[in-house]
Amino acid sequence: MPRAKPLATGARLFLLAALVALAGGCASTSEFFKDAGHPAAASALESWPHRELWTGIVFNGQKVGFTRREVRPAPGAPGRYEIESEAAIRLQFLGFDKRVSLRSLERVRDDLTLESFRYSHDIDGSPLEVVGGLEGKNLRFTLKASGSETQKTLVAEEPLYPASVLTMLPVMHGLAVGAKARYSVFNGETQTIAAAEQEIQAYETSGLFVGTAYRTVTRMMGLETLTWIAADGRPLLERGLNGVMISALESEATAKSYLLEASLAKRDALVDFSLIPAGPLEAPRRLAGLEIVIDDLPEAFAVPSEGGQSCRRAGGRLECRIDRSAALAQGEPKAYLAATLAAPSNLGQIRDLAKRITKSSRSPDQSVALLLRWMDANIAKEAIDSFTAVDVLRERRAECQGHAYLLAAFARSLGIAARIVNGIAYSEAHRGFLYHTWNELWIAGQGWRPVDATFGQPHADATHLKLIEGEAAADLMPLVGLIGKIRVVSAAPLARW
Repeated sequence: MPRAKPLATGARLFLLAALVALAGGCASTSEFFKDAGHPAAASALESWPHRELWTGIVFNGQKVGFTRREVRPAPGAPGRYEIESEAAIRLQFLGFDKRVSLRSLERVRDDLTLESFRYSHDIDGSPLEVVGGLEGKNLRFTLKASGSETQKTLVAEEPLYPASVLTMLPVMHGLAVGAKARYSVFNGETQTIAAAEQEIQAYETSGLFVGTAYRTVTRMMGLETLTWIAADGRPLLERGLNGVMISALESEATAKSYLLEASLAKRDALVDFSLIPAGPLEAPRRLAGLEIVIDDLPEAFAVPSEGGQSCRRAGGRLECRIDRSAALAQGEPKAYLAATLAAPSNLGQIRDLAKRITKSSRSPDQSVALLLRWMDANIAKEAIDSFTAVDVLRERRAECQGHAYLLAAFARSLGIAARIVNGIAYSEAHRGFLYHTWNELWIAGQGWRPVDATFGQPHADATHLKLIEGEAAADLMPLVGLIGKIRVVSAAPLARW
């Protein structure tokens, strides 16, 4: 692996899952919870207690962050309220100190339906801002990142709520065991409208919190979160990611203490969580053929079979054969020539640099080789997240996703169609598979060739198992439900280069 520890895109997947869940698969552990009777309570927004709440976040046994939420009347707007939220996460990943912050300001009506919003994200120093609001049924917003800006419009056919109020809605609508509800929710992390289903399952006491609370399950975007909500509206405890992530009410000082704890943490809890052990594979970067068997992959998850990757279900397992000598996948490349938020190929600094790098090229193959050589020499392989290719050029370092963004931007600026794919690939350092991102480039007369800029491979080795395609946050969500669940039963080399 060249200069590298940066194989996985698991950090981005975890952060997506964490922020989506905290805005909200796990199961209750019965020995910690007991039935508490049958009280009832409800609240109105105008008299909402506990205007400001702080929670601490524990992931895989380590304190990694905090959240804060404040509810207040909107200045000069009777019947309107502001919800100001922030979340901060700091954790070790592949030896690097990762820092994430999210700040949001949402304006809602007195029934908690959404009017307008501003979300500011920062991951490892790379910024993203999402600003917009509802105009009738149209939700219009602008995304701004380094060197990129795009406008989007979504149609809201039902009353729309921000994800930050999901723990408030059961209280607003009356806490009662057995109550069920479905809401249409805008998620600022993925910039999508999603359905959220909630059910109040029980009224319980526990040694894990003080007092009594309603156990409420929220299912949204493939994730399931359990929240214990007190009758006065306080979310006392929350469990997500199959119980690996826990958040609980704390004082401001205690919640912020994660800064010190995270800086002292030596264990890489995220790699421990996302690694798929598979035993040793000799010289994985030289593998041209591989048979891999995966267990515990959800039935609804469809793995692509094309371009030398052939997968089938057998006895509840997924069996895949990857053959890099097979014919490449075909299809229509035109849709993958356009500039995007992550790969702004229309920018002068991208276009001009790509032309300088490839000025001696006489073919697309040569251009790809020159781009990979330049990136290997100039972009460090580090576990640093980014939102756009411009972030990567500014920092001159990135993990696999950032390398894929930059290669896609370079290639598209030269008229080479490029798409971004996500899946798993083998890591020698960790003796197993990690979640990974790479490219497929359209080579005229051949088809979609898998190319890995992180490893400097003009034809990615056979340990790369493609699971999904896409570069936006929403595209990655199907992978979130796989982290910590799927396992590799066997991985057998077939051929080498």
